[in-house]
Amino acid sequence: MLKNIAFVFSSSIVSQILNFISGILVIKMVSVKDFGSYSVAVSFINLFVVILGGFLTGALRRFTAYYRGNNSFEYISGILKLSLIYAFIIGLILFLVFFLFSKALSINVLKSNDYAKFLFFYSLSIPFSIFATYLSSYLTGFEKFKLVSLSNNVISNIVRLFTLIVWWLFLPFKEIGIVLSLVFKSIVNFFHLLLYSKNELKFIKYKSSFEFKEWFKFSLPGFFRYGLSYLSDNIGVIILGSIKDSINAGIYRGANFITSILWNLNLAFSSVLIPKISFLISQKKEIIAIRILRKYAILNAVLVYISLLFFIFFGEWVLLLLGKDYVLGYGVLILLSFQVLIGTFSSPFEIYLEAKGRTDLNLVSYAIYSISTLAFLFIFTNMYAKEGTAISYLLSIIVLFISRIVIFRIFVRGDIYKPLDYIVFLIVLVFTFVFAILKL
Repeated sequence: MLKNIAFVFSSSIVSQILNFISGILVIKMVSVKDFGSYSVAVSFINLFVVILGGFLTGALRRFTAYYRGNNSFEYISGILKLSLIYAFIIGLILFLVFFLFSKALSINVLKSNDYAKFLFFYSLSIPFSIFATYLSSYLTGFEKFKLVSLSNNVISNIVRLFTLIVWWLFLPFKEIGIVLSLVFKSIVNFFHLLLYSKNELKFIKYKSSFEFKEWFKFSLPGFFRYGLSYLSDNIGVIILGSIKDSINAGIYRGANFITSILWNLNLAFSSVLIPKISFLISQKKEIIAIRILRKYAILNAVLVYISLLFFIFFGEWVLLLLGKDYVLGYGVLILLSFQVLIGTFSSPFEIYLEAKGRTDLNLVSYAIYSISTLAFLFIFTNMYAKEGTAISYLLSIIVLFISRIVIFRIFVRGDIYKPLDYIVFLIVLVFTFVFAILKL
């Protein structure tokens, strides 16, 4: 399993390098204002694509792994068919809405006509993005981590980078080019996953059995939980852009882009652990599952902490690579890095509950997280602009951390960490935070 995590993380690093280069190109191709407008528009569409489009992705991943554990292939066929039908319907609806009404949405919802062209062109990616997400979830259920990671993180990002380079050197309308690079990325990702998933897709031909009650019972809490989480995580730049301006949004988005490296590390661990823990639970091996979670969660937190220290000392130089204006986001970078560290340390509680099928409990945590995030955003963004947005996310992740521990102990009546783990984490966190604040 460690090899799978290493491969997924390595591909994530390659992805971040490719995205980093692509980000530099995007910054060179457009102004900070256009970058902020582009970020707001793309985030706006992604809210609907991820929240509505991802309704069955968690169930598809979890139950595919679970049914593999007890050889219930007819149920694999059933959940695969249901997922693909849903992906087709929701993808078509969202595409038509944003493609046909991009100008109206830009003016009436986002309060500026500047977003219209970004919404229009980015809508072309919607069906491909949704189908690729479902194929990725399905293949992850078969523990095809290398294929999924290679397609999502490497090949598709190479296509995007190539498109940006060609557009930067030879083609006009640079602001259109940065959006179409994302569209081409989605298209290539979808067809690559489809091409190399023929063996796993054979189950679609099997006689199907359905457990609608179980699937929807699992999916509904996950749907609201992921929806609330994604809304909270991405609404910040939209609120910042509307309350302040697109320049603040662009600088914030630059720092947030850097810390996404750390979130991808957490995602690499989670994407490998969830199917593994689901499989162990199906075999009635909960104790082994908790030991594995603790081991890899601590390893993940250590890696994130090392990255945090790097950003504290060299964060300004990293931001300078994006452009001199982005150095103003150093404080944002540090605050968001602490957010990732706290979120990483609390992530095994979420992983275990999802593998156990208790997405309803994760929903409670994310409801609390979302409410606190929105409240903090409207308070601190108005007071401190981009730094206020970062403070809001740091405070809300602390609230999420506490809620996860409390819920886990109440309903599972146990713990993943040992008491010494909490003590060491708290001491290191406080001393590092004080040092970082003094350095700002």
